[in-house]
Amino acid sequence: MISGKDSGNSFLLLLVPMLFIGLILQIIHLPEVISLNRPDFLTLIILFFAIYSNFSLKIETSWLVGIFLDLATGAPLGINALIISAQIYLITTQFKNFYKYKIWQQVIIVGIINFLVTILCYWVEHIIGRSYYEINFLIPSISTAVFWPIVYSICLILCSTFSVSSDDKEKLD
Repeated sequence: MISGKDSGNSFLLLLVPMLFIGLILQIIHLPEVISLNRPDFLTLIILFFAIYSNFSLKIETSWLVGIFLDLATGAPLGINALIISAQIYLITTQFKNFYKYKIWQQVIIVGIINFLVTILCYWVEHIIGRSYYEINFLIPSISTAVFWPIVYSICLILCSTFSVSSDDKEKLD
């Protein structure tokens, strides 16, 4: 487990730039085909640190990052915060041994949770009158699930590069 106590500076010095990079990846202008099917990079980055560390403010951080994303994209205030926070909450509370699952099982869980939360938030947007009618729910959830092993590997490499210590070596293997 990545320990925030032993190497608090390393943990925060790795988390903040990763969140900034994830925010940039979420708001960067891409061609429309790619932009509509963009994975939730911020969710994946926060999920890595929520699952593999002693990070105790995971829901609060995900809510705050979601608010920043709402402000940056012009979305209704709280929608992206709800999407990110709900995914982090569901995975960290309902799948306590998420880190022990095989990577393909993690991919399936991330995809299903992302899909369900996206449908929930589309419904909320519809209620507040801000939704656009798009039936493209499945492809962004699949792309988020497919990018989970990539984001996991990059974060794991960065943790080992910047010497973010771990208490439980089997957890990161």
